[in-house]
Amino acid sequence: MSFKLVLAAALLGGVAPAALSAQTTRPTTAAPWRNASLPAAERARALVQAMTRAEKLRTVHGLFPPMTKERHADMIPSAGYVPGVPRLGIPTLRESDASLGVANQVEQRKGDTATALPASLATAASFDPAIAFAGGAMIGAEARAKTFNVLLAGGVNLTRDAWNGRNFEYLGEDPLLAGLMAAESIRGVQTNHIVSTVKHFALNSQETGRTVLDARIDEKALRESDLLAFKIAIDGGKPGSV
Repeated sequence: MSFKLVLAAALLGGVAPAALSAQTTRPTTAAPWRNASLPAAERARALVQAMTRAEKLRTVHGLFPPMTKERHADMIPSAGYVPGVPRLGIPTLRESDASLGVANQVEQRKGDTATALPASLATAASFDPAIAFAGGAMIGAEARAKTFNVLLAGGVNLTRDAWNGRNFEYLGEDPLLAGLMAAESIRGVQTNHIVSTVKHFALNSQETGRTVLDARIDEKALRESDLLAFKIAIDGGKPGSV
């Protein structure tokens, strides 16, 4: 499946129907992508074909509120905003960070606070998936109460470098433990009918220079470590987004 179809499938996904459908304007013409009896790939393909080039580009890129002057009436200053396409029934996505609480980067939302959890490393150290689930459910509830419908949670990168600036939001070096705990956190978030991500792509194991990192690992080792953590998290948590 192409990236375009993956993107459309994510927008069509049934992970958070209550939150997303409430914000969707129903299209006035027949829309095969809304037919749940059709295969997901077929629905995604039909939706992509119905989109204009401008709509596709806007959906792929979205907006990062702290670094854009563009504003929309329903935009919440946060980690991400993707305008919907009402004529096609595509909802607006309002995204918030992250795994440890509903973030308010650089205090974009003056006076807005949220409950903060301990570091994900501490959650992993409990070896208790129920704690991860409860934490995810709490954060998801607060995110939905603030009218976000996507939580950029589900961090499952392995701890490969002790100096990684984001180790605090990951779940340690063990792919089995990390995957199981991330899966439960994701499930907890999505009990609130909002989407949780799993992130940040495999081998993103350092923050400084992460966009230019040259990660060298053979396929067998990759599938037994970093990709294994992602697979366990995805199979168990069924996140609505990557």
